Amino acid sequence: MAFTSWIKRSLWASFFLIFQGAVAEESEFLKLSADEKAQLASLFHFQSGKPKIIDPAFLLSGSKGDLKAEFESNLRAYVSMEQRPHYLCRFPARSLWMSRFLSEEAPNFEHCEELYEYTLQVPADDISLVYASENLLSPSSFMGHSFIKMKDKEDHRAHAVSYFTEVEGFNLPVILFEALVTGKDGYFIVSPYEEAKRYYKDIEGRNVYEYSLVMSDFNRELIRLHLWELKGKKIDYYFHTNNCATLTLDILAIVEPALLKHSEEWLSPLDVIKYVNESELAGPVSISPSLGWKVRAFGENLGFSEKQRLLQSLTDKANNSLPPVKVGDSTSAMLEHEYRKALNEWLYSEGKINKRQYDSNRSSMMRSGADFEHFVVDLSDYKNPVQRAADSQLMMGVRSREHDANVLLSWLPASHLQLDDNRNAFSESTLQVLKSTVGIDKDRAYLDEVVLYGIESYLPHDEVIGGLSGRFRLLWERGGYESYSTNRRFHVDGALGMAGHSRPSVLNYVTLGSGLSASGHGVWLNPQLEMGSFLYLANDSKLNLKYRLIFNEFNRSDFIHNIEILNTYRVADYALDIGFSYAGNQHFSEPQALFNVRRFY
Repeated sequence: MAFTSWIKRSLWASFFLIFQGAVAEESEFLKLSADEKAQLASLFHFQSGKPKIIDPAFLLSGSKGDLKAEFESNLRAYVSMEQRPHYLCRFPARSLWMSRFLSEEAPNFEHCEELYEYTLQVPADDISLVYASENLLSPSSFMGHSFIKMKDKEDHRAHAVSYFTEVEGFNLPVILFEALVTGKDGYFIVSPYEEAKRYYKDIEGRNVYEYSLVMSDFNRELIRLHLWELKGKKIDYYFHTNNCATLTLDILAIVEPALLKHSEEWLSPLDVIKYVNESELAGPVSISPSLGWKVRAFGENLGFSEKQRLLQSLTDKANNSLPPVKVGDSTSAMLEHEYRKALNEWLYSEGKINKRQYDSNRSSMMRSGADFEHFVVDLSDYKNPVQRAADSQLMMGVRSREHDANVLLSWLPASHLQLDDNRNAFSESTLQVLKSTVGIDKDRAYLDEVVLYGIESYLPHDEVIGGLSGRFRLLWERGGYESYSTNRRFHVDGALGMAGHSRPSVLNYVTLGSGLSASGHGVWLNPQLEMGSFLYLANDSKLNLKYRLIFNEFNRSDFIHNIEILNTYRVADYALDIGFSYAGNQHFSEPQALFNVRRFY
């Protein structure tokens, strides 16, 4: 009887202690403020109450747990004398957060050998958000790339912390299916920053923008330790829900919870730098331009003869001195001096001059450029990506033709159109990923067009370093003309050409290419010539002019002439498009008017 009573008392005591602990954890969760809950959601990578990272090594409450359950599981592990040493090494950022929440001293991690070595080798006296501009020729980089930079006070040791996936080949349907449906393996790495910067600038020719972040010592340490927590975890990459932009934003939301509200959006790297620039984290900006970009930017106001004169001087081995910089406008003179320096570097990097010639040119420029040694060229606001429109669009419009009119509804989740203001982009360009258009007439609604992938780039041809323009598209369309409305087809086309400025605000281009179409009527080629112009006018309006000559567009062995005139007016996050087009040949003549309202988001 005594033994039975002892068992009952022990069980009751155990139940009481367990119940008391549960009540304590429950009460601790109730103490959390809204900002603290948002910060925890970022630390645990929760979105809409569910975990985005479902690796069992990252969650203590399981993949089906909620924020409250995960908090309580972590709190139990942190306060447990048995679990605490291992928990500190496994989740140092959560441990640091718990110590502040419980008003304790910051934990010591010296017993965690690998973690302690990481804290010694990867300083975080300063943290920046880095944006590498887009590379339209790379499927994994056509919307740019965002990542985090951490460095010491003296900038002797800097690291890039990046999340990415590998894209092999150029099979777009497979790439899109994996990136949108099945997910791809994501890789989270810490690497020397200078190596990453050299790769983006020198190999891929991309500009690198650094946005310094303003945050407390505690928050910097919280981010540094959280990056350790992500090491080796399985984080599936999805183009639309979990890409480099979303993970970067989730990490920064740890110290700026207001950013978390954007986590559910289809985010791009451009979105991240815009949201951070509008937040309390925003600090100074610096740019490291690629060599080709510098040659183009600094030579923008130089004529053909001036560029050829400098090119000849820099490549002439017998010439020991360069022609003097024209004295006059100090800004123009400074830009010409910078152009000479950039061109000399480009010639050497391309193997067009040897090291001896490069050094000789450099010495000559140092002598002739003594007047500019106290000048600094600030490029931080030149073609600033923050000033670009958001890279998702919704469109509603009306297409009026001779015998009918249609309402058109379009969604472009990523990224931008030829109609948009591209003055702060690397070139006049288009990038369309999964753009879909639905038409509505008086009888029915129908699918009008689906663009799986489309790029256009009109890079002004430079007299010295060259530059090609072109396009590539993969789409399904119902048929572009009223007279051929039943010609539904899959279509892929490509073209190459050249572009050039006739005036600073006018870019003209010409391309020659061909399309390949397929439908129930067969498979056929359709060669095409295209010429066009982009004109930037007053009041942020842009005029697009285009002429196309297409042979065999609908497998009828005839030529079709197509003329388009479209004027776009931009007002804040909206754009108004008003245009006219004409298509025809000896068999048909079809004018149409177009009116669109687009919203950027």
